[in-house]
Amino acid sequence: MRLIHSFTHWLDSIDPDKGWFLHRVLVPFIVTRLCWLVTAFYAVGNYLPNPTYQRYVDRGFYMSKVFLLDIFTRWDSAQYLTIIKGGYAPSADLRTQYSNIAFFPLYPYLVKSIGWLGVTLPDGFYVAFGLLLSNLFFLAGAVLLYRLTIQEFHFSPGAAAAAIGLLMVFPTGFIFSCFYTESLFFFLTVLCFTLAFQSRWGWAALTAGLLLVTRAQGLVVWGILFVFYLERSGWSIRRIRPDIGSLILSPIGLAAHLYHLFRLTGEPLAPFVAMTAWGRANTSILSNLWENVSSPVLDVFKIDLIFSLLFIAVSLVILVKWPQKSIGLLVVALSVMPIASGLLVSASRYLLLVFPVFMYLGARLEKSRLYDPLRAVLFTLQIVYFAGWVNYYWIV
Repeated sequence: MRLIHSFTHWLDSIDPDKGWFLHRVLVPFIVTRLCWLVTAFYAVGNYLPNPTYQRYVDRGFYMSKVFLLDIFTRWDSAQYLTIIKGGYAPSADLRTQYSNIAFFPLYPYLVKSIGWLGVTLPDGFYVAFGLLLSNLFFLAGAVLLYRLTIQEFHFSPGAAAAAIGLLMVFPTGFIFSCFYTESLFFFLTVLCFTLAFQSRWGWAALTAGLLLVTRAQGLVVWGILFVFYLERSGWSIRRIRPDIGSLILSPIGLAAHLYHLFRLTGEPLAPFVAMTAWGRANTSILSNLWENVSSPVLDVFKIDLIFSLLFIAVSLVILVKWPQKSIGLLVVALSVMPIASGLLVSASRYLLLVFPVFMYLGARLEKSRLYDPLRAVLFTLQIVYFAGWVNYYWIV
């Protein structure tokens, strides 16, 4: 009871409106997910599934026979499950053949839970537990984002609510409830900068270390964290304290992971080498982009390009206008990275992690007549995306 009381008191300290968590986070969270369930029940069997993956349709599931769980598992989910069940397994050629080496370990290692004790657990347990973690991490990240928007960036509660509202209905937002790493990375990134704003550098460094073993973008966050530290120190060498050493130690976990994979593969940078097989290290960026958008139909790749260009434009505005230039650099880097390889596959999923863009748009749109129509358009697209996702189309 004391823990619940302390948590409630902390929530009340964020916003004087004591019902903000219920009305601005929890209710939209529940409503959107109920809409996805309705969409999935209707879409499966009524829409033509992707014929390339007819084998999953014939089998009746992708990773779990439980429909309510399985609709939140597709594509990369299977790679994380292989890590949980059998560890990392290199392919014959990391550069040309798919392998789970390209995927980072924190999320699957957390999902494995008591499996580390040698207990044999069914796949269904891992799927259910992984989905539970994803949803909890997203809710925690949304609360921290609300707090960060108000208390550190000094926007209004209305702007914070609008930012959360846009994040909830972003077309690929359903991935936050899937067997993917987005929720964990989102939570850790917002937590990292929350701690950095409070100058709690030891904890911020630890969080950055966790980010480094969650996704490759963790390297960007860690690098920007140094810039943020120097910025908070007024760019004065005299004001640099020994606590910067904790940031230097952040990659210890990543180094241990790289060493483990080096023992398996002989490649010092095995995850990054393995990404080439998944198309994330191409050199012909412009030609690859043109190939993605040159078809005559309006497909998900063109929509993702539109979102990418929008985020890049907003990120440049943030870089110019916001006083925290380190945050601006973070936003620019995370906005450019999704298309930096020349691919548009999953670009809008990666954009979900660029949380300052949602803060900026929330602040600009909180009192605008465009806010509700924009949310309606985004949510409609989200429903269409989710219908494609459950029918095995490569949406994210």
